[in-house]
Order: sequence, then structure tokens, then C-alpha cells
Amino acid sequence: MHQLSPSEAELLAAESVTNLGHQSLVLELGDNRDGERITLDRLRSAIESSLHLVDGLRRRVVEVPLGLDDPWWIEDPHFDLDYHIRHLAVPGSADPYALEQLLARLHERPLDRNRPLWELYLIENPDGATNVFVKVHIVLIEELGPLGPLAPVLAGLPTDIEPHRPARWQPDMVPTDTELLTKAVWSLGRSPTRAARHVLGGMARIPVLGEVSRLVLASARSRAHPIELARNDQAVPRVSFNRTVSSHRRVARVTLPLDRLRDVHRMREVRFHDVLLTVISGVLRHWMVLNDELPSEPLVALTPLLVDSEGDDELGAALLPLATHRHDPLQRLADVSDAMSQLTMDIDPQSAADIARRAEPPSALAGTAARLLVTTGAGLRLLPPFNVYVVNIPGRDEGPIAGHPIVREHAMVPIVDGIGLSISAISHDDRVDLTLVADRDLVPDLTMLADRFEIELDELHRMSRARQRRAGRRKRAS
Repeated sequence: MHQLSPSEAELLAAESVTNLGHQSLVLELGDNRDGERITLDRLRSAIESSLHLVDGLRRRVVEVPLGLDDPWWIEDPHFDLDYHIRHLAVPGSADPYALEQLLARLHERPLDRNRPLWELYLIENPDGATNVFVKVHIVLIEELGPLGPLAPVLAGLPTDIEPHRPARWQPDMVPTDTELLTKAVWSLGRSPTRAARHVLGGMARIPVLGEVSRLVLASARSRAHPIELARNDQAVPRVSFNRTVSSHRRVARVTLPLDRLRDVHRMREVRFHDVLLTVISGVLRHWMVLNDELPSEPLVALTPLLVDSEGDDELGAALLPLATHRHDPLQRLADVSDAMSQLTMDIDPQSAADIARRAEPPSALAGTAARLLVTTGAGLRLLPPFNVYVVNIPGRDEGPIAGHPIVREHAMVPIVDGIGLSISAISHDDRVDLTLVADRDLVPDLTMLADRFEIELDELHRMSRARQRRAGRRKRAS
């Protein structure tokens, strides 16, 4: 039994019924070398055999009454692996988006804080495809590293399972409220600042005193935790998805060919990230034009950047104008590239190749980026200085899961009040897997956005090739 760190406690405190603090992944798995599909029994055996490798799989949160101290981690004496691993099937219907609808419902459900904060589903499609859906709270990413408690599963387990391998694990007794309050009194007595934070937090639950305590806490947090973001100084327009979010979600997925994105990257001599952001910009512009809400100012994206800071990898963030006010795709690309160059002038961001060589798979970086969105969004509700969250993770080939290769990999990061749309992209050798998550009511036509990606990429690719040919003819003529 040990106490959560202050940053972990803040992550839990930032969560609400509508602003959830978990990340989800969906992995489409291929057949193993014997041509067999993965089964629930094999997946369960793989996870059960790795329980002794990752303590966090059986760790749950115990909260102190009235929030008078930070919560505690305990090894759950009632841990039930069958609760966390489940089997679902997509209904056999003609709806091509049935899987996405199921994923949205799974993603929008909060994790049960009375149990370890993760869930895994084996999902079978009517066409025979098999998907693994994983949901992990970002507080576990903070506690155990970017992959959270499912690191052995997501990083690739050996094909040969040892089902009877002994596990050294000692569950804790669930502490009583009296024991937790006794620990809180002893702990807070050593730290007046911490005591003030938690006593005021407890007061927030008491009528009349609640408003006073919230004002004091807001003032203290604004001084203690300033949010610093690299950005261009400009006005941020508001569109229909920049409102308070509900508890319901939509999910859409699309896969783009990596070679066409790289062609534009090479022909226009810009960053790969610039090309992807420009495609996203075109998709958002088209959607806003159709909905008659295209602002005169460009939308602004919060995009994480991995930065090499004195030899250590750190996650930074840039607020980048997306040039959605530009009609010409090549002009949008130029504007996005110029803005990124300006923002990164004073830092040393890593190249795609450097990021791909990191020890963690791309899903790990997506989890760390999800933590950034939740903490940033929680600190700036309801008017964050950006419109949409975009995370682009250059990937590398991940190992198989229980002997089954990953065919596609989609990360679903949170959305928060004021930011009702997030877009994540994971690049692999031949493709980019994109996932859009939106509030169900704020973006009712999310599949239309997903369908637009290929059109925008084709247009950008066509215009880049035409510009290159014209430049070649002028060069030969001179």
C-alpha cells in the first residue's frame, strides 16, 4: 500500500462524468503462423502468465473520505481477472460502422474506481476479423510508465506461455475510513501546504463553504501550476465542437497510405508532420464550410512534440494555427510549415526516425500524449487556447500479441470540455492509422470527416506533383 503522487492525484481529481481520464486502443490482429485466430482463452492465459511481471494489473485506488488527503494504491484483494477481460461480437448487420459504434460505447464508459483501472475486450467482427480493445486510465501511465499496466501485452508476449508460472503477489487489506483518516491527519500534519489543499478540497463538499474553498483552491493552483505552451500569439476562433462535452462519444477510423504522404513531404520539402496537419486542416475546413461556420481566423491545434532536452526525452506541446482559412491546399501547407518552423525555433524537437527508435511502441507515446490533453484541458476549461487536439506518433513495428501480428492500431485519446474533437495518428511502414474521437452531439457527422481524409490527401498530392512538374519545366527552359 502506498500513496499516489500529487500529480497522480491531480489526474484523478480532473476527471468527471463527462471528462474522462482514460485512453483506449484498438488493435486488429492477424492470424498466427499456424493460420489460427486469437481466442479469448489464449489472450487470458497470456495476461494471466504476465501478472507477476506488472504489479499494477492488480492495483486499485482507495480514496480518503472527504478528499482530506491524496488517495492510496492497494493491491486489490478482490482482484478478478475475468472482470477485466471480456469477449464481445459485433452484431451481424449491414451497417459498415457497427464496430465504430461499439468502440464509441466502450470508450465513453468510465472505469470503475473500485477495481484496477483497466479493461480489455476481445471483439470479433462478422467478417472474421479480430480486434483487441484496451482501456487504461492515464493515472496508471503516470504510475507505471507510458504503457500502464498492460505493457507485456501491448509490447508483445512470447508465443510459448507458461500457465503455471508462480507469481509472487501479496494482496492488501482494504483500509477502513478510520484508518485512512488517521493516516491523513498524520500526513497533513507534516505539510501545512498540503493540508490546506486537502482541507479546502473537503470544504468544497460542504454547503456555503464550498464556493469559498473553490476560489481559494483555484487561486493556489493557478500560481503553483502555470501552463506553459509554445504558440503563436493570435486569436482562437470558436466552432461548434468547442463546447461543453456530454458523456457520449463517436469514433471514426481511417487508414492512409504512407507513401503518398511521404511523396508530398519529399516534393514540397517540408516535415512529414506538416503534411499530415495540412490534410487534417483540409478535412476540418471542408466540414466547417458544409456547416456554414468557417471562421476568418484559422483553427488552432494542440499538438504534442517530443523534445530532446539535454539527452532526455520530454513531452512538450505546441499551439499551431492550421491555416483553415486558406482555400489553396499548397498555401495551407506553406502556412502550417512556416508556423511549425517558428514554434520550434527555440527548441530541439526529435525527428520521426529518432522517435521511432524509442524503446516504447507508438501506443505508449499516445498514452503519454493523452495525459497532456487531460491535464491541459482540465486547467483551462472551458476556453482553452486551441480548438482541436492532434497527436501524430511516428511508429515502429511492434511485436505480436500472443503470436498474432498487429494489422492496424488505433489510439483513442480523451476529449474534454471545450475540446470536443481529438485526432490521433500512428504511422507504420506502409500506412498511417488515424482515429477521430468526438462528442456524439457536437459532431454528429464524424464519419463524413473520416471519409474526407483520402480526398484531401489526393488533392494535396495532385497539386504538389503538378507544382513540381511546372518547376521542372521552368528549370529545363532556363
